[in-house]
Amino acid sequence: AGLDLCVHLVRRDHGPTIANAVARRLVVPPHRDGGQAQFVEAPVPADPGDDRLAASMSWALANLTAEITVARLARQAHMSPRTYLRHFARATGTTPIRWLIDRRVQASLPLLETTSAPIEEVAATVGFETAVTFRHHFAAAMRTSPSAYRRAFTGASGGAHAPGSGTT
Repeated sequence: AGLDLCVHLVRRDHGPTIANAVARRLVVPPHRDGGQAQFVEAPVPADPGDDRLAASMSWALANLTAEITVARLARQAHMSPRTYLRHFARATGTTPIRWLIDRRVQASLPLLETTSAPIEEVAATVGFETAVTFRHHFAAAMRTSPSAYRRAFTGASGGAHAPGSGTT
């Protein structure tokens, strides 16, 4: 309750953007709606240690809307796909596609928090082929739907979004 009050006071004094950042930092929801997952920013992964690998990851982040495959990432890193997979798993502890899906979900969060763009548009903006795929991966990562996430971050701050824009 004390943390909720703190987030409320920060929201009142400094606005919803700062309050949402504080809520994430404190690992509390920005607004209690009941039955929702906690929203925590993804931790920054350790430096991959391989410049080629880091360059391919940077390229992927800059091109989220492109069709990104392991073969394409491996070409960016000047490696064979098999070598790339091995180096990537060693550096990150995950697969390139899992990492990419997580980055796309993370990229969608500010769009859901600060825009009234329809879910379909948010999905396309971060590189998901369909809104259904986006919703599936978002729910798996965040334990809530994109619409519920948007409501949690805009409902408490009085943020407006177009009616029907947050359909699940």
